[in-house]
Amino acid sequence: MIVDSIYFKGHTCFKNEWSGFDTVKPINVIIGRNNSGKSHLLDLVEVMCSGRFDESGWQFRCRGVLDRTSLQRAFPPGTENLSGPLPGNRWQQYGERLVNVEITWETNDRGKCREVSIPESAVSTLRLGEEATNALIVELGKGIHDKKHDLTGRSFRRLLADRDIATESSTKHLSLAPNGRGASNLVRRYITSSSEKLSRDIIQRDLLSALNVIFEPDGRFAEIQIQEHDDKDTDSTADNHWEIHLGEAHKDLVPLSESGSGLKTVLLVLLNLLVMPDVDDKEKSQFVFAFEELENNLHPALLRRLFRYIEDYAVTEQATFFLTTHSSTALDFFGTLEHAQIVHVIHDGESAHAAPVPTHFERLGVVSELGARPSDLLQANGIVWLEGPSDRVYLNRWIELCSDDRLREGRDYQCAFYGGALLARAQFTPPDEADEELANLLQVNPNVVIVCDSDRSFRPDTLKQRVRRIREEVERIPGGHIWVTRAREIENYLPAGVLEQALGESSLPDPGQFESFFPRKRARLKTYIEAHLKRRHLDKMELASLSVAHMTRKLMESRFDWNQQMAKIVERIESWNG
Repeated sequence: MIVDSIYFKGHTCFKNEWSGFDTVKPINVIIGRNNSGKSHLLDLVEVMCSGRFDESGWQFRCRGVLDRTSLQRAFPPGTENLSGPLPGNRWQQYGERLVNVEITWETNDRGKCREVSIPESAVSTLRLGEEATNALIVELGKGIHDKKHDLTGRSFRRLLADRDIATESSTKHLSLAPNGRGASNLVRRYITSSSEKLSRDIIQRDLLSALNVIFEPDGRFAEIQIQEHDDKDTDSTADNHWEIHLGEAHKDLVPLSESGSGLKTVLLVLLNLLVMPDVDDKEKSQFVFAFEELENNLHPALLRRLFRYIEDYAVTEQATFFLTTHSSTALDFFGTLEHAQIVHVIHDGESAHAAPVPTHFERLGVVSELGARPSDLLQANGIVWLEGPSDRVYLNRWIELCSDDRLREGRDYQCAFYGGALLARAQFTPPDEADEELANLLQVNPNVVIVCDSDRSFRPDTLKQRVRRIREEVERIPGGHIWVTRAREIENYLPAGVLEQALGESSLPDPGQFESFFPRKRARLKTYIEAHLKRRHLDKMELASLSVAHMTRKLMESRFDWNQQMAKIVERIESWNG
C-alpha cells in the first residue's frame, strides 16, 4: 500500500526517536548544525526510492490509506469464519468496509508489523467489540507488509558534501558518482562521441546556458571543452587523462583544476540535472535529487541564484529535491515557498531527531541555533513602502506580471505601509542627518522603493510638501527608487476592461489621469465611481481583490507611466536579490 507519511529509527545517529517526513514536497530542505545527522536522513530517502524497506534493518512508523490489494491479502474474498471474534464473510464484512481508511502502523527491524492504529470512526462503523477489534488489527498486520512510497521506483541521485571534479582516463562507461567521479569522462563522451545517442548540445548548449544563468553577472562563459593532458615523459596513451576547460569571450580556455570549488559544485549539480536523465533515458520527473551542503565554497549571491535555478527546475520538470544545509541562506530563500518545506535536524548528544519547521517563529529558532542573529536573516531583502493595504494587492500583482512570477513578497521583497498623511512624520535619511522628531524608515532596511499617490487634480498642480521632501531624500539613497504616480492615484491606473470584468459592468471609460476616483466630502465634481458606476461608496480592498485577477501586462502597459515605473521597481528588487 502507498505510504504518505514515513518515520524511521535505528539507523546510525537516528537511534531513539522517530524521524522522517509527514509529507514530501518538490523541495525539502534539511537544515541543522554540522554533524547533526542531516546526511543520514538522506539514507531514508534513498530507501524510499528503492523500496527496500525490509532490507534496511530499521524500524518504521507509517501512515497510509488502505487499498483493496493489501486488504484482500488480509481478508481474502470468498473465505468465511464460522466462529471466533471475526465470524462471517471475511471480505464483505470486514475487508471491503476498510477500503480508503487511513491507518498508522509500525514495523520492527525485520519488517514485521507490530502495531496498527485504526481511526475510531472506522471501528464504530464496523460495530466491533474490543476482542473483535484486536483480532481485526492482527489480521490487518498480515496484509500491509509491502509498503511503498510515492517516491518508490524513482531514480535517486546523490551529491556528497565531499565532492570534486578531477582529470580522468577515458572510458566508454557513462556514470556520475556521488563524489563527482566520472564527471570529466561524462563531459568527454558527450562532446567527442560520434554516437547519435550522445549529443554535444546537451553540454555545449544546455549545460553552458544553465551555467551562465547561475553565474551571471559574476561571469559569463562562452564555451566548455574537454582537453587531453599531454604526457611529456612518454608516448604511452595508457594513462591518458582528460580535463574540463571553460572559456570566457576573447580569453583563453582555463582548466577546471585552476578554478574554484564553487564552479565545480555548480557543474556537478547541472550534470546531475541535465545530463544524467539523458544517460538513463528517463523523464526528469522520475528523479529524486539529494544534494548535500551546496553552500560550500559559494558566496551568498551565487548560492541564491543556484537555489533559484533548482526551484525553477523542480516546478518546471516536476522533479523532487532534498537539500541538506547548515546555511541560513537556504532557510531564507525556501522558507516562504508553498512547494518547499524545512526539516530541522538536531542532535542531543545521544540521538538525532528531525521535525518539520512550519512557522516563522520556529524558523527564527533555527536561525538562532545556527549562530546568526534573527535581525540579520529571515527578512526580505528590501521593502516596498506603500500608502495602504489595497496598494499592496496591486503592486504584488504588477510585480508578478513584470517579473514573470519570479519575485515573491516575503522572500525577495516585503510590502510595508507608511499610512498616507503619516508620511509627514517619516523620513528616509542617514542616521547622522536624521531629524529626531521623525521616524527614520531607512533604518528598517536600506533597500527601499516608495510608491506614493501624487494627488494632483491637473498636470501643473504642485505636489504636497511632504511628498517633495521624501522624493528628495529617496533620490539620494544609492539604489533607492520612488514612484510618485503620474496619475492622481493608484486606482486611476485601472483600465476600463479590468473594471468591467471585476464589477460586472459594461461600456466603462478608462479613468482619467487626474480624475477623482473615490467620492470625497465637499468635492465639487462627481468622481469616477459616482459618474460611471452610479455608486456613493466602493471599498478599496474589495475593488483591489476583484480587479487583480483580470489584469494582464498587455492591458496595463499603456496606462500612463506604469510600464516604465514597474520596470524600474522590478530592476531594483532583482538587484537586492542578485
